[in-house]
Amino acid sequence: MNEASPDQQVAPTYRSGTAARLAGIPVDTLRMWERRYQIVSPQVSERGHRRYAAEDVSRLALIKGLVDLGHPIGTLARLPLATLREMRALPMAASAPAQPNALQSLRVAVVGESLAIRAAGAPQFPRMQVVAACADRTQAAAALRGVAADVLAFELPALREDVVDTVDALAATVGAPRAVVAYRFGTEAAVRELRRRGHVVVHAPLDLGEIESLSALSFGTREPAAAAPAPRFDERALARLAQTSGTVRCECPRHVVDLLLSLGAFERYSAECENRSRADAELHRYLGRVAGAARALFEEALVRVAQAEGISLTELAPPVPG
Repeated sequence: MNEASPDQQVAPTYRSGTAARLAGIPVDTLRMWERRYQIVSPQVSERGHRRYAAEDVSRLALIKGLVDLGHPIGTLARLPLATLREMRALPMAASAPAQPNALQSLRVAVVGESLAIRAAGAPQFPRMQVVAACADRTQAAAALRGVAADVLAFELPALREDVVDTVDALAATVGAPRAVVAYRFGTEAAVRELRRRGHVVVHAPLDLGEIESLSALSFGTREPAAAAPAPRFDERALARLAQTSGTVRCECPRHVVDLLLSLGAFERYSAECENRSRADAELHRYLGRVAGAARALFEEALVRVAQAEGISLTELAPPVPG
């Protein structure tokens, strides 16, 4: 049924629930895509409702299909509609990137009667492996002991505040940093608290394919990034080097030093935020790794620039003792 208002007959628009249903994605996924990746820019009515055009729905459906083929959501987000259509029209073998190996497969532990039943009869997913399933949540702590999983999928009929700590405890039991929680009825306080702690909360029923998609969107890449090497130069040494910028042919050494000081400060800031905020610990851990990797690259760049400018780093900026 068309939801267009009388003055929108030429260009009908849809509310978020209808747009998500037409695109074949959960409403939570639509909101996540829009918030994190700005995939679409819906109109906003006078009453504050988001209204999605037919082109928005087409874009969402195309991206959903490409994500199912294995394309990273981040690479699709800003592509024009024509490019997405061309990619979707390619044969599956040519369109899909190489499948991840077994070490990259998402390990999922499921809890909940209906979810466990669906998991038992579900087909194999190329990037997801159900490593354990427990129908009775009261027995889940014992059933999941010794299980290692990347994600805990928890489905229950009623969500109350007393379940929040149970979700945390079960996620910790399997070593999962976060959980995907599906519920039929619940309190706003419980939903808000679960999301504050970094879990994904959606309405039941939860399809197994959604677990894979929601996990990839919410938790980012599952392949651990290599730890950045320790800093080669401390702040005092970098400051001494920056003061020599007036005696060389260009300002490159000082600019590289400024970047290194900023990256080092952000790396330390991320580590502090990781320790302070449990809900955002994984995000800040990731940001710290990125900053550390960039810092290591610019340290190497500093060495190259210093050599080109005839600056002795050993004298002005001795390496940090190992």
